[in-house]
Amino acid sequence: MKNLVLLVLILLIVQVNGDVYKIELTWDQFAAECNGILSGSIDNQIGMVQGVNEEKALSGMIRSLGEDQMSFEAGQTFEIDSENGYFSFWIRDKFSDDDLNPDMKSLAEAKPIVKIWRGSNLIDQIAVPEGEGLVCKVFNLDLESGEIDQELRYYPKSRMIIGMIVDCVNGEGLSDVSVSITDDMGKTKVFNAGISGVFTYPCEIGKYSLAFSKPGYIGLEVPVEMGIDEAPREVVIAMSEEVKNYRIVLTWGSRPRDLDAHLSGPNPDGGNFHIWWQDHYPMDGKDFLDRDDRSSYGHETITIYKPAQGTYQYSVYDYSHGGSKRSKGLERSGARVEIYGEKRLLKSFNVPAGRGDCWHVFKIDESHNIIPINAIDYVRDDKSIHSN
Repeated sequence: MKNLVLLVLILLIVQVNGDVYKIELTWDQFAAECNGILSGSIDNQIGMVQGVNEEKALSGMIRSLGEDQMSFEAGQTFEIDSENGYFSFWIRDKFSDDDLNPDMKSLAEAKPIVKIWRGSNLIDQIAVPEGEGLVCKVFNLDLESGEIDQELRYYPKSRMIIGMIVDCVNGEGLSDVSVSITDDMGKTKVFNAGISGVFTYPCEIGKYSLAFSKPGYIGLEVPVEMGIDEAPREVVIAMSEEVKNYRIVLTWGSRPRDLDAHLSGPNPDGGNFHIWWQDHYPMDGKDFLDRDDRSSYGHETITIYKPAQGTYQYSVYDYSHGGSKRSKGLERSGARVEIYGEKRLLKSFNVPAGRGDCWHVFKIDESHNIIPINAIDYVRDDKSIHSN
């Protein structure tokens, strides 16, 4: 009887341990000093551990087992002991924030390799490619779906805001844009973005308010938060010229890769229309859908050049996770919608929490009032949006 009980306990332990994810990072220690960063959220709680030390976060559900050094390789090991959650894994040069290592190639020259295990099964192995930067994002892991999304991208440093300012219609970088960044202590720094509209701003953990202005364009403010993971924050600012017509601009983060804007409403010539990536709906030589992006960040822009009497509906479809009722891709996208008109910003919406593949954002009624909806749900497919 005792042997039977012992066998059952062993089987239970094996079953539990089989669900634990293990992440192994190795690199050539003679080329660089690397540090792995595992960050994530479980049930709306956020946590982070670094590989240089033994430490735990999120009630012990994510762990760093510390660092091992062998003859030619150094290594760090991490564990995730949870049934749900969303995680990101980064590698950075240990001296990336100390201005002691100006060599942007050293991290890649260390040839980092990341192995991801579930129990005793190796489910992915990622060799970090050549590139320049002291920080590299490696992958995202969604425990609910089991999806590992490789997102290999280098950055100059951690703890920085990286932005690109573009014209929302043609997608070209805007020069001579004034950027004002205010931290949560009220301290403000003002500078001009570069010729291509790119800017960088080193920052500490905290909340920041970014304001953008340029003559002939409508000013815009965007909040950005530097979290405890200290990972670089990227923002795309799609500015609109001063227009009287309604102009709707969608931007989002690096994931999902493809979000699609959908607008339905009354056709000035009679009937109704549905604008989306398959139908730009030309009128008087112009497309209502000015720009369709399919490779992360956006932006997508729709301009209503000739408003008609009736009700308009605007939604955002997560094409990358289309058909998934339980996806949190939209919730995690950082998507933002701005509505312009009358030469000013009329309304802004940030994507809410929720599961599904469609974000119903707002309506415009017959009196031209903007009616918020701001809810995520599931639609049968992208053709059926606004079918009811």
